[in-house]
Amino acid sequence: MRPDCTARAGSPAPRDEIDGGGDDDPRWSVEEEPIRPSGAVPRGPRGPVSAQPAAAAARAPVGQAGEPLIEVSQLTKSFSGTPVLKGVGFFLRRGEVLMLVGENGAGKSTLKNILSGLIPPDAGEIRFAGVAYAALTAGDADRLGIGTIHQELSLFGNLSVAENIHMPHVLHRHGLVDWQAMRRAAGALLREQLGADIDPAAEVDRLSLGERQLVEIAKAIHRSSALLILDEPTTCLSLPERRRLFEVVRRLSAAGYGILYITHFLEEVYELADQIVVLRDGVVAAGGSAAEVPRDRLARAMVGRELVETTIEVPPIAAGAPVVLQARDMADAFLLRGVSFDLRAGEILGIGGLMGAGRSELAELLVGLRSGEGAVTLGDRPFARRSPRAALARGLVLVSEDRRKDQAFLGRALKENITAPFLRRLLVGPLSWLSLARETAAAEAVAGEFAVSHPGLEAPMITLSGGNQQKAILGRWLQGGPRVCILDEPTKGVDIGARAAVHRMIAALAASGVAFILISSDVPELLALAHRILVLHKGRPAGELDRAEAEPSRILHLASTGRDL
Repeated sequence: MRPDCTARAGSPAPRDEIDGGGDDDPRWSVEEEPIRPSGAVPRGPRGPVSAQPAAAAARAPVGQAGEPLIEVSQLTKSFSGTPVLKGVGFFLRRGEVLMLVGENGAGKSTLKNILSGLIPPDAGEIRFAGVAYAALTAGDADRLGIGTIHQELSLFGNLSVAENIHMPHVLHRHGLVDWQAMRRAAGALLREQLGADIDPAAEVDRLSLGERQLVEIAKAIHRSSALLILDEPTTCLSLPERRRLFEVVRRLSAAGYGILYITHFLEEVYELADQIVVLRDGVVAAGGSAAEVPRDRLARAMVGRELVETTIEVPPIAAGAPVVLQARDMADAFLLRGVSFDLRAGEILGIGGLMGAGRSELAELLVGLRSGEGAVTLGDRPFARRSPRAALARGLVLVSEDRRKDQAFLGRALKENITAPFLRRLLVGPLSWLSLARETAAAEAVAGEFAVSHPGLEAPMITLSGGNQQKAILGRWLQGGPRVCILDEPTKGVDIGARAAVHRMIAALAASGVAFILISSDVPELLALAHRILVLHKGRPAGELDRAEAEPSRILHLASTGRDL
């Protein structure tokens, strides 16, 4: 039985306190005149009186213009005594796209989980279609038509694509599960909405991370009928797939859906936004229409300071730099064929391509996580019996794309996650005892260098935001002093400040002689960092571009057709 629509008991804050209000409120201090959220100006005698953006007004269903679909007031949430949300308030109208941005640890995912019914707030009020709730449950979210695309995928790996999309409301016929109808409907949704050619009968665990991301998106679209919440939905998608998703967002908002879109990519903000809300340290730091919040103000509001975007100075490869990794005719049983390249000390080799091109598979093959054919030489010695342990001993490390699944010990302390591969360096005494002082010092150094926001080094990894988990794992491998480092989507889900820091660290390590293989779906990232870019198409090399000749159009054409312009 589904829950009824009865509003829950609670004591909502007075409406004239929503969003804080006055010019002296510290939540609006962003080093210049305040930028208020759309729900804060102008004010009437009973609280906020909103002015609807022209774009949203044109799309909103008749009779709904200006009426909030969802409104949150004074939401607070703490974990283990650490405040994460501190009186957050804003609203979202039907037919409107609201972009929620902020650094890692700002509270975005916590807010998303509250609105999805996964966790309750400690205080505050949620109004959905005019009905007040002290908290939403997952059942409420389902009944109200709220669909969520989580940054950390929420799929059942041992079930099919069709089963995941339809869960928990599978289709029945004559009292039995109608498998054929479920597969037909799931396939149509993937093809028509997302342009994805994914077998609906395939087991999810057999899909690539990008394909799983598309299934997650399809599942949320299938379940939502009023509000769609997207948490970093494009982090695993190639440029064409991102464009298709943007078209889906526009179609749904034009049909009257409210869209709450969480992202780190500033270009996505101005591609889609009607309204922008910036979270910083658990409070609303700024907000307004896209026209009212230009890019420099948005970046400053996110980080609390002026953020100057600078071009990364990638050092040239030293003359006579030796080849540190040589790959010849790399192939596996499913996709890869004939991939060969040399990598020199201090070189950053970019690997481009669309989802399913074989980029991650190549990385796994090089370090021994995937079986296959081909010859690998590290330094001047063959690397024949490849395994992750042997790779680490030879100075070859992989920071994988799905770090949460492959490389995070979610139930263990942050400190242990950072130091796990290098415990031998922390042993002391004739009996080789682990020095807890050394372990703590090493973890503190990495957390500080990579700006990992955390409640304490003893806190379980799962308590960190997704972006901070990624920064911790990235720091784990880079602090070990590798000779060759394979980075698979290294800035996925990482905020703009940390992204710039990661790029600077890659350039600095390359200057010291560390060689990198940089796999990225973000073409500007490849152009900014790579000395050369090897583009894969359906598992085969499509072309190789030097830094001077690499252009976005050439990379995309090679990736999508397998041929140069």
